[in-house]
Amino acid sequence: MAKLRHTASGHEVQTDTALAALYKQFPAFETPVWWFADEHIADMPVPAALPNWQCFTNRCDIADQLRAGNYQTDLGDFDIAADFDQVQTVCYRVSKEKALVHYLINQALSRLPIDGKLVLSGHKNDGLHSYAKKAASVVGTQAHIKKWDGGAYLATVVKLQEPTESLDDSQYPVIREIASAPQLFSKPGVFGWQKQDRGSALLIEHLPAFLSLFSTPPKRVADIGCGYGYISVRAAELLTDVEWLLTDNNASAILAARKNCEVHQLKHELVLADCAMGINGPVDMVLCNPPFHQGFAVAGSLTDRFLAAAHRLLASRGRAMFVVNQFIPLERKALGLFREATVLIEQDGFKLVALQK
Repeated sequence: MAKLRHTASGHEVQTDTALAALYKQFPAFETPVWWFADEHIADMPVPAALPNWQCFTNRCDIADQLRAGNYQTDLGDFDIAADFDQVQTVCYRVSKEKALVHYLINQALSRLPIDGKLVLSGHKNDGLHSYAKKAASVVGTQAHIKKWDGGAYLATVVKLQEPTESLDDSQYPVIREIASAPQLFSKPGVFGWQKQDRGSALLIEHLPAFLSLFSTPPKRVADIGCGYGYISVRAAELLTDVEWLLTDNNASAILAARKNCEVHQLKHELVLADCAMGINGPVDMVLCNPPFHQGFAVAGSLTDRFLAAAHRLLASRGRAMFVVNQFIPLERKALGLFREATVLIEQDGFKLVALQK
């Protein structure tokens, strides 16, 4: 369960009650502490840094947020090096993806000493109870689960023995071919990693019509929020002699995108960045399927940031095409920056919006 609150800028964001419950326990944790930090932290105030804590995250925006709070932070694909210091407590607000949760639980239970503690937070519909019980069963104990405000739960697992087995993490670190999309590669930890996203596929289907708007073929193209690189790879089938600039805020996605660019021999630059922050243009064309999901507070600053990034990167008279959920008023917001904003098609809950600088 989440509660809405307002930032100083007036935008509505969600306070995650499971994360808030975990934060209340921070002062009581026995150090050294490892904190596995994921997307739930975005836009929530981070507690003051405590001595002898180490954070791990795969998102650069979360890493920036934690570092601003003076936390020691490792940014990567949760690939915890063997030489990291000993740990006594691991805390984790469970993620949305089962494979990632199992992987991080395995990491915690293998590295914790006997009598070390794994503290999980989440809601019933996150699978918190199941995760806690599975974790406890492989280290010879039972999970202590407590209900908190807002439908949140905290589970504590004390390690009494070395794990008898590992939870099934779908071989989380492995980049593998997508079954439904030969010659495309992805991995757990990347949005939609087992499929071709419907919105991205719609964009590629109508890309020829969008390209017909250009007087000369684009030579440098940016894919903002690239994920595993589906849009760039498919668009490259229609465009030759192009320099591709792919960027995402997720380190796991960048790993998969690199694999796809190499397999398909794209001339490319890959940048781990939040909404293309710090990346230089100009580019002739921007393609973007931003990470908007119905049910989240998305109509404010995030929309503005993706549009601003596209506008900043584009050359004079350059063009962008976005695919978004139909409820996002992107074309209305874009008119504050772009000369033209045209809805090309609405289909299957999505819409394609063409923009000209």
